[in-house]
Amino acid sequence: MIEVRAICPGEGHLIIGPTQEIAKTHWGGSDAVKATGADFEAALFGEAPIVGAQMAFVDGVFAGSAFWHRSFSINYGKEIMYLEDIAVLPDFRRMGVGEALMKAVAKVAVIRGYPKVFWLMMHWNEGARKLYEMVGAEIEDGNCYCMLEGKALTDLAA
Repeated sequence: MIEVRAICPGEGHLIIGPTQEIAKTHWGGSDAVKATGADFEAALFGEAPIVGAQMAFVDGVFAGSAFWHRSFSINYGKEIMYLEDIAVLPDFRRMGVGEALMKAVAKVAVIRGYPKVFWLMMHWNEGARKLYEMVGAEIEDGNCYCMLEGKALTDLAA
């Protein structure tokens, strides 16, 4: 049985596992993950959190998470939700966990009055594409994932 619920205080460390799994296969290794459980605890349960997470369990065993944050849409003139990551641990893939997490994220968005949930997907991630199409997501062609970090970020800011 799949159970999905909001993350609870003391569970921030659970997000590290699925995040490292994504990093191993998509970001060149788990060394790309700099966050700690304490970082997630501070972000999720601090004074004015702008992030949230849904946790999935299969028969009581942690199986994955969906981590999101608030954003803003100029088109809507309202806050919207940005789905930062949805990750299912390898032993629990193709069991409906990803779909259950997406449903939970959608429920949070509707309850909070967010008119839109958006995220980026790497073009080569066929498993993700199948999940997102199955839940009715609109997938745009031609978008690229861009970022500034490290030296490039500090150089530009100088």
